[in-house]
Amino acid sequence: MDEDREFALESRLTNHGCYPREIAESRDAYHLTYQSAAADQHGEIPHQQVGDIVNVFRTLFADAGWPVRSVEATVTDLDDEPLGSWRAEQEWFDALADGDVTEVEFSRRVVDSLEP
Repeated sequence: MDEDREFALESRLTNHGCYPREIAESRDAYHLTYQSAAADQHGEIPHQQVGDIVNVFRTLFADAGWPVRSVEATVTDLDDEPLGSWRAEQEWFDALADGDVTEVEFSRRVVDSLEP
């Protein structure tokens, strides 16, 4: 990922208490490892924060012209201890944009992908 795109993502994520440790991009996905201040407080990955991150990506797809790809995230606490992972598939983003799934269904899919 180029520096401008990495900065755009990082600056938006830090507004939600997420501190990127690693950001990468492949042909099929954006790969993100981040520290979560909220997860550190609760000992688990907060669903609201996952939703905030997904919405950051949706905004970058729609407003900044980023290619729609899957998002694969690994979450750690502030000491870099792994807490789990989650994902949002490209097909889910496409289905949401096309009106084939609702916001609620899309959110359920993402929450269901959480793995401690």
